[in-house]
Amino acid sequence: MRILLAADVFPPRCGGAGWSSYHLARALAQRGHTVQVVVLKEGAGRPTASSYQGIEVHEFPYWAPRVPLVRNWFRNELLWNRLGSWLENEVRAGAFQILHAQHSQTVPAAVRAGRKLGIPVVATVRDYWPLCYRAVALSPTGERCTHCNPAAAVRCLGTGGALLAYPYIRSNVRRKARTLAQADAVIAVSRFVAERLAAIVPASRLHVIPNLVDLEEVDRVTAAPEPQVDTPFLLFVGKLEPNKGAWELLLALEQASQLLLPFERAPLYIAGDGSLREPLENRLAAIGWPARFLRWADHDQVLRLLRRAELLLFPSRWEEPLSRVLLEACACGTPILAMATGGTSEILTDGVNGALVEPAAEPFAARLVALLRAPEERRRLGAGARRLAEERLSAPVVAPQMEALYRKLTV
Repeated sequence: MRILLAADVFPPRCGGAGWSSYHLARALAQRGHTVQVVVLKEGAGRPTASSYQGIEVHEFPYWAPRVPLVRNWFRNELLWNRLGSWLENEVRAGAFQILHAQHSQTVPAAVRAGRKLGIPVVATVRDYWPLCYRAVALSPTGERCTHCNPAAAVRCLGTGGALLAYPYIRSNVRRKARTLAQADAVIAVSRFVAERLAAIVPASRLHVIPNLVDLEEVDRVTAAPEPQVDTPFLLFVGKLEPNKGAWELLLALEQASQLLLPFERAPLYIAGDGSLREPLENRLAAIGWPARFLRWADHDQVLRLLRRAELLLFPSRWEEPLSRVLLEACACGTPILAMATGGTSEILTDGVNGALVEPAAEPFAARLVALLRAPEERRRLGAGARRLAEERLSAPVVAPQMEALYRKLTV
């Protein structure tokens, strides 16, 4: 089968969505399909062709000013028609049978191209972009945001100008939702996301297929030494922002520090950055919890850190669709302590392949103390996480699900 993947981002410099797109492309190529990736690249220039790890990649450049809201219009509405026309040419040139868009910028353009050419379009949804302008469905103070209105827009964007811009914000979200509903198939990465999309996408076209992990590549990468590590450590990976639980992490460590002896406080390695880095750094120093801030580590280093961590701390307070950090932690056999939000509780079963607690600092701290004092329990949970990756998240399990959907659409 000839498959064109349209991605907003792609390795080597990207977050979880880009790596998920790459691993899908790689798994499909290994199963004998012809796969090409089209990826957006911000900046002036002409389209270019290259490859990444054997995957053919065509870059489509675009420009957007650094002006709030105006920037979003350039990255969305102004881009969609241009990108749609270019995707049409790519499909014709490569005689592709499936056009699979990976995220919010590429889905509307792919639907436009697919409808014009008469080929099936698949859209993957990895967060809440069809429902929320900021794609998180979470207020700045951490409460679940169920619908957008002018007051909510002001709170989210932190400016009175959002009130004047609200008609555009509403139009942008509604247009993306309407376009998504026109895709031939929509893939939600978790049942939780699928439930949120049920009001937009007909049930007959809504499918749940998780992002996959390449266990062979994980094992290859993590076999290399990691010079940053010289002692047993705890690990946090992600943005140091409220929605990722940075404050809850700090509160939990403050509470745990009162129950642990100094020698029981394993150093915390933080692979990430954000607006809360400085206050987090200061407070950890004040309570005497050793910490090492690595800023943004590259993907391979994160995998090596996961493989060697005593425990991954995942205090995310927003309704995680299906975190790639968790999937890769499972692949690495890392013991996980997480808050039970969103899709997290779909992949982790408390006491079997991870430790799940209610989304609050106090139960997180109590479980952390217990796990730090139970090395055998940590090892058991890590082994369970690896089994989960092998049985439900690995390429040999997930890729056939994607193939079956493609075949159904092309019959």
